[in-house]
Amino acid sequence: MKLEDSGKNLHINDPLEKNENLNLFVQLMDPTQTFRKMSRINNCEDVLDNRILKVLTKPYGGLNEILSIVELNIQKKSNEFDIIVLDTPPGGHFLDFLDSMDRIKVFFDQSFVDIFQYLGKKIDDKKTLNFGKRIVTAIASSGVKKLLSYLDKVTGEKFVDEFVDAVIAIYKTKGSFIEALDMQKTLRDKNYSHWYLVTSVEQNKLQEALELQARAKELFSTDSSIILNKCLEVELMNWEAQTEFDKALKMSLLNKELNLKDNLKKLFKNVFEFPEIISLSPKEHVNALSIHWAKLT
Repeated sequence: MKLEDSGKNLHINDPLEKNENLNLFVQLMDPTQTFRKMSRINNCEDVLDNRILKVLTKPYGGLNEILSIVELNIQKKSNEFDIIVLDTPPGGHFLDFLDSMDRIKVFFDQSFVDIFQYLGKKIDDKKTLNFGKRIVTAIASSGVKKLLSYLDKVTGEKFVDEFVDAVIAIYKTKGSFIEALDMQKTLRDKNYSHWYLVTSVEQNKLQEALELQARAKELFSTDSSIILNKCLEVELMNWEAQTEFDKALKMSLLNKELNLKDNLKKLFKNVFEFPEIISLSPKEHVNALSIHWAKLT
């Protein structure tokens, strides 16, 4: 995929060039494009001109995980797909992805409403926020007033105005954010979502995977599946070691891998093992893994 195609649903029928018609669509998530979709859905494309918002919606600009949840919800609501496969960020970034649900709730807090009310910004509550008359008469807390006074002195009034406009812009797209909260339930509903924890046969990687499982117990239970990459058991078993050193090395590597697998099988109902693929070609990697997957299933 090319970077300029980020955010688009690309139709790829035959990715491995095997004369297959897979009816496959792929997308590299792009927070800027997701926010563009949200502005169209909420009929407020004028919000795209805000300078601060352009920075926040860049990859790693601060809203990446939250907008990924929104994008996932947009694709689900389209009803165009039988199955959606989501490849989440690894490690701690995955936990940020899960936490984005709570961030949505925190963002639509009264304190943010106080900010633009204090600066005199007007919003049509019937068409955008739907917060009612209480918003119009909201009084900013002393903490918010102090913060804005400080920003005004340090950065100048223009920056503060742009900041407030950015907050207003996000509030105008509030509907898409709030709808995405339902995705939290879908992701945790075993009737709709199945999670695979992907790791490799390395002590540090496995430890990271187990920490993830512990911190995301609502997703990864004993009924969950783990995909174990880069397994060498078959290759090691077929290795006809000649020297004593080679024999010792073979048994050391083999026992280490077998012990790690035994421990995992006590924690996960399904353990899917995939061999190390010795190739520099991504296409050969995917092809070999897909053939192996067919054998497992």
